[in-house]
Amino acid sequence: MLNPEAIPFILPPSYLLAAAFAISFLITFYGIPSVVKISRIKNLYDIPGTRTSHLVPVPRLGGAMVFAGVIISSVLFTGMEKAFELKYIIAGLLILFFIGLKDDIITLQPYKKAIGQFLASFIIVFFGGIKIVYNFPENSVFDFNSLLSLLISIGIFLTLINSMNFIDGIDGLAAGVGTMASLSFGIWFILNGQISFAVICFSLTGSLIAFLWYNLFSREFKIFLGDTGSMIIGFLLSVFLIRFLDLNWHGPVIKTTEVAPSLALAILIVPVFDIFRIVFVRIIHGKSPFSPDNNHIHHQVLKLAGSHARSTAVILSVNLLMIVLVLLFRNLGNGILISFLLLVSITLSFLLAFLKKNGKRSEPDRIKH
Repeated sequence: MLNPEAIPFILPPSYLLAAAFAISFLITFYGIPSVVKISRIKNLYDIPGTRTSHLVPVPRLGGAMVFAGVIISSVLFTGMEKAFELKYIIAGLLILFFIGLKDDIITLQPYKKAIGQFLASFIIVFFGGIKIVYNFPENSVFDFNSLLSLLISIGIFLTLINSMNFIDGIDGLAAGVGTMASLSFGIWFILNGQISFAVICFSLTGSLIAFLWYNLFSREFKIFLGDTGSMIIGFLLSVFLIRFLDLNWHGPVIKTTEVAPSLALAILIVPVFDIFRIVFVRIIHGKSPFSPDNNHIHHQVLKLAGSHARSTAVILSVNLLMIVLVLLFRNLGNGILISFLLLVSITLSFLLAFLKKNGKRSEPDRIKH
């Protein structure tokens, strides 16, 4: 009798990836209508407010089915050689799922969400070993390398988890960024024989594409990601990012990417630049870094583009262009490429602010279905 644990070893990698994508897509695609119906029965909606861009209540539990698709598909098709890391990935996802679900239903206090995010990050970094590894000279008093690695790695997780939550303000953006990033990291993992991590990437990609259909195009089953979805995406992208950097710096991989930090920044430029920009803007205006407002990049683009779909398309196109430019000019090195990415981002940010203040603005579309 065939041992189910051996299936990931028997099937060719292309079959595993296709199966992971298909299963996660189908679970999310066929699960979301049921979630929408339950949300209507239980009155679980995102209620329109001063900062929202929709006119009628919309269910915001789409992240629950993204979670289901990713978990089931990853467990089924991830090779057992990665079971040690996978169990801690799942542990972190479960923590974020439950605190996100509670927040989507009754709204949690920020500090409680922060505690859950820290706990999930600590588990995957400390116990799962998904962390940035530094090799500075040893310190005789304490292991400075381990402490620095722990702090920086947890900082990366917390930054990406919250930055994905920050950009989840217009239809398709957070899921679109998550799709582009998971697909980019997944392709690299495939090329370097990291099939188990590629399976998780493609599981996330499949779930997000299914979600995007309902989020962007469906009238009957319109749904939002909610904090559950955005935090899960941010957590998984942190795993992919750190694994991508660690493999490039320490191996073993088939071929390293010499400009790995630049490529990683290009892939994640939208959430990373937005969170640092918005925190800086709030601080210089004497506001709390956690005080909500309408000054995010996507809010500015929406006021100019006048449509969620157009705004998302513009932002994702710029994101893709930056990835392509880094790949084309990788011979320039990390210093020049990172400086270029930051310069372009800052320039575009000032351009948006100028157009918002002096240019012609379109009235943003608000969801009416």
